[in-house]
Amino acid sequence: MIIGATAILATLAAGIFLMLPQVAGRVRWRAIATPLASIIGSGFLVTVPILREMAGAWAIMPMAGLLVLAYLIGGAIRHNIRHVEPIFEDGSAPLGLSSLERLSHLVLAFAYFVSVTYYLVLFASFGLKPFGIVDETAVKIVVTICLALIAGVGFTRGFSAVERVEVYTVSLKLAIIAGLIAGLAVFGLGELATGTITTIPGHLETKNVPVFLGLLIVVQGFETSRFLGNAYDTQMRISTMKQAQILAGIIYLAFFFAMIPLLAIDVTGAGIAAIVDMLKPVSIVLPALIMIGALASQSSAAIADTLGAGGLLHDITGGRVRVNYAYPLIAVIAALITWETNIYSLITLASRCFALFYALQCLIASLSAIRRHEIRGAVLYALLGVICAAVVAFGAPVEGE
Repeated sequence: MIIGATAILATLAAGIFLMLPQVAGRVRWRAIATPLASIIGSGFLVTVPILREMAGAWAIMPMAGLLVLAYLIGGAIRHNIRHVEPIFEDGSAPLGLSSLERLSHLVLAFAYFVSVTYYLVLFASFGLKPFGIVDETAVKIVVTICLALIAGVGFTRGFSAVERVEVYTVSLKLAIIAGLIAGLAVFGLGELATGTITTIPGHLETKNVPVFLGLLIVVQGFETSRFLGNAYDTQMRISTMKQAQILAGIIYLAFFFAMIPLLAIDVTGAGIAAIVDMLKPVSIVLPALIMIGALASQSSAAIADTLGAGGLLHDITGGRVRVNYAYPLIAVIAALITWETNIYSLITLASRCFALFYALQCLIASLSAIRRHEIRGAVLYALLGVICAAVVAFGAPVEGE
């Protein structure tokens, strides 16, 4: 009872705070919300059971490693925002650099189209599950309706309207995560006080390295700041990308730490089902919150990637396609993927597309650093590019973020 009440009160308190006009209406928070929504996505739901199987009680360690790697890759993209974007805008970029940039954008565009569809498929699946509806056609109809709504709002009201929807959905998600962490903290303190905490052995095995590499996609999303130049200036995008990555890292690690007392619980499901089973012994409230969090996660991540894709299409076409018109185009392509393709068969391909985009961006940053005589930066970005290429070649994505 105390655990559930704590979780509800923490959710309400965090939700009220995040919905305050002084918070939700701030330009900086809106700029943070777009990459943050995509970084968290559904990763906080599935990474605990996945990494528990891969590393046992040491699950938080590979998660921390992924977050550090993502932050470093974000540094390459931040370098490109500050130093490479200007030379593209004034036309002074070398041909090779321009070709790499255009190729990376095309790769990312495909990944975005698939990821938007994937998020909405999960959203529809979770939304229909309480009603006992598992029909694939029903899921596709719901996805199509969601795409039509996003396209309609974006076309008629523009970027800011779509962004406001995204800000509120990510605020709901963060409030729910705050409630989950608060409830788990009370449970953990109780277990510690009574000395009843059970643990499982920690282990790291080389055979799981491909899975760890593939999970880089779980923390994907920070790159959306790269394509919001039509709404925010350079310094705002750089600083808010940093803040979004740091905040997402804190959320992930806090959730992992709070879940430590539950890692020894046997579960029969996988993914979402697994974490729901893990939370059931704690309180009836927490599984309900996690399902609501799943809906908020998928909707906010889908909208965040739609915003990123809109800015990307605007850039690819040299501004010839206005952002308002990009949203209906994104919706049409995503709808075609929904109806004509088995979305789950494309998750691995989309995951590798994100990693390939990061590899290309790291290569661009390395070449830019060489031109600027920044040898240490050039070496770091090149090394990060090699790691991303390894994800493309050897990664075994589990989640499809």
